[in-house]
Amino acid sequence: MDQVGTQEKLPFSRAVQISIRSMKIRLGRSIVTLSGIVLGIAFLMSNLVSQLILDAVKEEREHRQTVGLMQAVFHSEVGSIAEKQITAVVYGEMKAAEKMFLDNLGGLTSGQIQIIRQGAALPETSDVMIVLGQDPRAAHSLAQLTAGLPDKLVLDALGTRDYSGDTPVDVRRELFFSEQTAERRAELAKERKEATFRTIWIVIISVFVTMISVSNALLMSVTERFREIGTMKCLGALSSFIRTLFLIESSLLGAAGSAVGVLIGILLPMVIYGFTYNFGVIAGSMDYPLLGLCAVVAVIIGTVLSVAAAIYPARVAANMVPADALRSTV
Repeated sequence: MDQVGTQEKLPFSRAVQISIRSMKIRLGRSIVTLSGIVLGIAFLMSNLVSQLILDAVKEEREHRQTVGLMQAVFHSEVGSIAEKQITAVVYGEMKAAEKMFLDNLGGLTSGQIQIIRQGAALPETSDVMIVLGQDPRAAHSLAQLTAGLPDKLVLDALGTRDYSGDTPVDVRRELFFSEQTAERRAELAKERKEATFRTIWIVIISVFVTMISVSNALLMSVTERFREIGTMKCLGALSSFIRTLFLIESSLLGAAGSAVGVLIGILLPMVIYGFTYNFGVIAGSMDYPLLGLCAVVAVIIGTVLSVAAAIYPARVAANMVPADALRSTV
């Protein structure tokens, strides 16, 4: 009985060359597969970068949320501020949110905003009185503050402010940080948790979609290459070599697609949040080492997923019978 001689194994570098040539020949299908990987990794990376940006601008974001709550309370109590004289009495240093609120208010009214520092004389008349600053002791009494106010309404940014002197019964004293704003903060926190949960599920689904798209593309590639695979097997190519070709192809596509996806996933959130929070704030606050780590992890994940998705198509190609593959008319 004849014995089978020693089978020569082609070097790994030759397998890489064949895989690259195969991708060039089937450029259209390779681009489709690459696009699926790019979109999946770009989506994953954009979520990671968005979270990094939100953490970097956490203080700025909290200030804006606080300002939004202050504006909501202000407009619910005061109503229209067109042509109204607004007086802001400041006791001590203002927080960043208070300064931002005052600046935003100045852009909304066509009237005049007068700022009174601690110790200065109060105006004789005013339509709206706002008390800002973090000094808990007020230099004026509520009677003094509301002397020229038609609605006797004082809006205070500090709930523990101590007003000396008499307190008229008809004075309404509302706080920016009231129970209403506390409830709103709780709602925002709940919404953030729900958004995080949704994002995690979306990322998981995108990962599975990426794997399925890569696996489907490589299965189609196997179908198109029936005769080629059969010819290689007839010329002595081992099943392990055929399997290696597909795994190399998927790893190259995965690495290239992941790199492009990471780049897109970094640039898009940077641009979008840059217009929202200011590019300088983001650039100065970003945790770049963590950003680099996320980029490396995303590339690794994309490459590993692509190789994992190619395992089944590679086994199908490696287990093909040469005679059946050569008879195929696909």
